[in-house]
Amino acid sequence: LTTNKQCTLTMEHNNLLNTIHLLLGSKLRVTMTDGRVAHGNFVCLDRLGNIILDNVVERRRVAYIPPGSSKGAGAELEKESIYEWETERSLSQAVIPGNRLAKVEIAKTEWEERIGSSPNL
Repeated sequence: LTTNKQCTLTMEHNNLLNTIHLLLGSKLRVTMTDGRVAHGNFVCLDRLGNIILDNVVERRRVAYIPPGSSKGAGAELEKESIYEWETERSLSQAVIPGNRLAKVEIAKTEWEERIGSSPNL
């Protein structure tokens, strides 16, 4: 015998699995808690919530303090003396730990195409 609660949980689990299957191979943008952003093709989501991406481009902002800008140990730097630039690197694959995920995004047009071609949703 199954209860209504068990049936509901099974249906929610199946819907979640169907959604993850729809995302396989799609281009995702993953933002991590440290500010890095990775763009790549979704390959896998493991049981710990880690995401594996293929053909990845990772972007991050790097702060640079020119030599001689510091006024001594412990002194506060003026905002004008700190420079930032964006750097990127290409990776064949990347594992993004689930505990470092801040946001996972997919382009609206790609999502709509995937939903439209799926008989399960």
